[in-house]
Amino acid sequence: MRKIMIAFAAASMLAAPALAQRDPAYDAARSAGQVGEKMDGYLGIVGASTAALQRIVDDINIKRRAVYADKARAANATLEEYALTAGCLAIARTAPGEKYQAPDGSWQTRTSAPPMRDSRCPA
Repeated sequence: MRKIMIAFAAASMLAAPALAQRDPAYDAARSAGQVGEKMDGYLGIVGASTAALQRIVDDINIKRRAVYADKARAANATLEEYALTAGCLAIARTAPGEKYQAPDGSWQTRTSAPPMRDSRCPA
């Protein structure tokens, strides 16, 4: 039951950060495969980092953490539980060509097939 609540809460909150992070620099970095969704619910840098790329990722992750903390409290879950569920959902929503972190920690490029899922992800 708790996983279902966390999954529902995560699904409802992902729309807000997704809209807030859609600036041209973020879109360009995502399209170029320079950033990707991580299992822990945060955005990661794939490969070499630059100061500008690090600023984009840091800004988005700070905003995500704030949302996760609020939503976790409301769902009576830990920040880590909530962030993991949000990460599972964000990875599931990646489009073909986008990067995501596989359960083994490696960066993968999404194909038309479903992404690899962590066993802790809600069904």
